[in-house]
Amino acid sequence: MDARSNAGEPRVLINREALLHNARVIRRVVGADVSVCAVIKADAYGHGASIVVDTLCNYPLDEMGSPPCNLLAAANIDEAMALEEVAVPIMVLRPVENAFVGRQREQIEEAIRKQWILTICSGSAADDIARIAMNLQMRAYVQVMVDTGMSRSGVPQEQFGELVKRLSRHVSLRLFGLCTHFACSEDHAGSFTGEQFELFSYITDPLTSAIRRHGMNIVRHVANSGAVFNNPDTHLDMVRPGLGLYGIAPSCICEPKLNLRPVMKWTANILMIKDIGAGVGVGYGQTWKAQRNSRLALVPVGYADGYSRTWSNKACMMIGGKPAPVVGQVSMDMTMVDVTDITDVNPGDEVVIMDDDPRSPASVYHLAMLGDTIPYEVFCRISSRIHRVAVGEPKLEDAETTPQ
Repeated sequence: MDARSNAGEPRVLINREALLHNARVIRRVVGADVSVCAVIKADAYGHGASIVVDTLCNYPLDEMGSPPCNLLAAANIDEAMALEEVAVPIMVLRPVENAFVGRQREQIEEAIRKQWILTICSGSAADDIARIAMNLQMRAYVQVMVDTGMSRSGVPQEQFGELVKRLSRHVSLRLFGLCTHFACSEDHAGSFTGEQFELFSYITDPLTSAIRRHGMNIVRHVANSGAVFNNPDTHLDMVRPGLGLYGIAPSCICEPKLNLRPVMKWTANILMIKDIGAGVGVGYGQTWKAQRNSRLALVPVGYADGYSRTWSNKACMMIGGKPAPVVGQVSMDMTMVDVTDITDVNPGDEVVIMDDDPRSPASVYHLAMLGDTIPYEVFCRISSRIHRVAVGEPKLEDAETTPQ
């Protein structure tokens, strides 16, 4: 969507240039021989999957045509089906189970036809996918998720060998890769990531060696954004950056040394200005009362848009580069901010609701802290009624400085 066509409405600006900058940073960290799988689940962490996928799949990093990513990862088949056709493979992260319940079979058939990579954690899932693929007279690409301590999805260590045997008996299945998920990779000093990686290597090394001895390939991938930056020994064949691609430090604390640039900026325009006297209350429950004659601005976003009610009387928005405190309860569709100390504020002026400056008091880092949550959730809460708008012209970089 063109930014000009959305002028005057609340909108989330997605900076293509910043997105490619972050992809370039990750490429440099992992090196030329490691593939990058861009995680675009949950509408690209609320950034708008259509804009993000278009940028990552259609704009090179440099004059040599280095791709920002080699694969895409969606949470489920529905998310993958909602994407535009792309030339890169798509990985579906949610494990397949109950393949013949409801719409599952139809979805899996579509995934197999499109050669998407399906995740499995059980022998029953392998059998079901194999049966569906056989009926289609095709081979299905699958990967095995191993549970190394996350205790969420993944095949337990003691069941891994049996699952691999069942896979090998199905000619309609093709094993793409092996993976796990780290629980604490954002922790610079923690040891649990190392323990998980050691267990993953112990479980998968024999199979990987045997497959490669026969001249076949298998992709092992374990590193999310935290491990990309904190655990270079875990990069293996491929990495799966999510939050880092969107310019946010995996620690969820601003880390300038990572050289990441936030991709999202949330803006709106002031609807009206209201002058009130000292002692006058504002909003539901009258939780804020003016201590002096005050000037307030009405901003057309509320908790239905993803601007959390927990930020009432705590957060601020930016107007003309200055903080305007949120006053009163955030309501469903509107929020009031105090502009008494900001000169020359008028209806129609732009308000920065979430700043792309990581040091701003309206940054996603600060908003997450105020809401006792994490940037992931702040991004994903932003409603679909807030238009995502692509801005920023992607720029090529000298090929000599970007790994091929």
